[in-house]
Amino acid sequence: MFVLANFIYAIAVILNIVVWFAISVLIIDSILSFIVPYGFPVRRIFDAMAEPMLRPLRRLIPAYGMIDFSPFVAILILIFIQAFLVNTFFDLSVVLKR
Repeated sequence: MFVLANFIYAIAVILNIVVWFAISVLIIDSILSFIVPYGFPVRRIFDAMAEPMLRPLRRLIPAYGMIDFSPFVAILILIFIQAFLVNTFFDLSVVLKR
């Protein structure tokens, strides 16, 4: 059973890293949208990474004037995934090791 526990633990660690990376990309992309024009390569790189996460939310959540709330909602969803799913995998791996 310890093999399954270690496998679930590894999945939790990788998922945790992916969630924090996605949150970092969204925050950096939001900051860059205020200070760097779109044509710069750094901005295009972060837009290309953030857009697949934001596109479905932009269809559901309209922008209010110049303010786009979809990055905020995406970060909240990622925090929920981290708090619920990742912690559940961590706890499950601990229970399986007993």
